[in-house]
Amino acid sequence: MSIPLVVKSKLCWKYNGERDVCWYLGLGDYTSVARQDAYIRDMDRFGANTITLNLMNEELSSVFSGEFMQSSLHEGKLKLLGDFIGRLKNSGKIVVITYFDCPPADHPKYPFWRYSDRLAPFLELATPPLAKIVDGFILGIETNRGPCSMNIVEAGIGLIQKHAVRNGVKLPVSTHEQNVGWKHGKPYLKRRVPRNGDFVAYETSNHPYDGGNVSVARMVDEVQFLVAHSGGKGVWVVESNNREDAHARAQNQAMAEIPGVIGVGGPV
Repeated sequence: MSIPLVVKSKLCWKYNGERDVCWYLGLGDYTSVARQDAYIRDMDRFGANTITLNLMNEELSSVFSGEFMQSSLHEGKLKLLGDFIGRLKNSGKIVVITYFDCPPADHPKYPFWRYSDRLAPFLELATPPLAKIVDGFILGIETNRGPCSMNIVEAGIGLIQKHAVRNGVKLPVSTHEQNVGWKHGKPYLKRRVPRNGDFVAYETSNHPYDGGNVSVARMVDEVQFLVAHSGGKGVWVVESNNREDAHARAQNQAMAEIPGVIGVGGPV
């Protein structure tokens, strides 16, 4: 199974002159209908067909009104999320839910990692209703940097897969990681891709804000290396360069032409 498309997503954009990120537009503390609608317009302008929406971020988003899995769901945020998904679908967009983010938070506003025993029940609670309206799932953002061993990641993917079914059809499930590094001028696998993931959601070894400093050839070599070590799974390069200039377009065009790449996260 793989995402049935070549996805074209857009992580970063500008709202009122400030950089914004699509992950948190679903129900992040700062989001609004105006921001959401502006992003849909930007997707249309850009030609993007896919969005990734994060639900649980220890610093700025949660679907609960209080403690993780020990309080009621936040009805206002759920309505904001549901209405946004509806408008995205009406606009012909593909919606991929990302459950967790793993930012370094010393004093998290919405702690959930400290309650590891509640993570699986949350996935079992959240996935069935979401599977009725979205198109795919990602366990977490950069799960390689958080407290998630590969065994935990694969268990999480497997649990989502049990419930990510609509009308008898299994929806694609994976996680988002930086799997490749560089040593002595050559790419190497820092961490294998999940064996049970349906695709690979990838962030290149550079931070996307530094993507303009990476040559086209180096980015292509890196992604080709990952494709060769993905076990035949399609690779969606979710993050590589947040810019929309000629260099970013050259990078994305070159990556999009690599056999095995099913999506890019920038202009082509």
